[in-house]
Amino acid sequence: MPNLDHVNIHTRDAAVMIDFLTTLLGVEEGYRPPFGMPGHWLYLEGHPAIHLNVVERDDDFPQGMLNHAAFAFFDRDDAISRAKATGYRLEHDEIPGAGIGQIFVYGPEGIRIELQYRQ
Repeated sequence: MPNLDHVNIHTRDAAVMIDFLTTLLGVEEGYRPPFGMPGHWLYLEGHPAIHLNVVERDDDFPQGMLNHAAFAFFDRDDAISRAKATGYRLEHDEIPGAGIGQIFVYGPEGIRIELQYRQ
């Protein structure tokens, strides 16, 4: 059975993106193989779940095939606290009938991250 292994994000400013993801998700930067391009691997619970590639790009992320990445399950108060601590815009929603609340955080370069929590 396939499992999602990681997401790859192209960023212009790795330091800002790492700070945002650390505040929001509690990621830790860790080992990254010596690829021929600059980047960083960010770990969640010991797994390199977010790969950053540093790129040159004039515009923010366009709205396209990938709309957002979601991370679950957080304590509601912790999720709200983490989202507010980033200083970026956030929206609350819920998955109808599922008992799952959602917080969408609009971060640097137009990225959108969803935090889920049980209601």
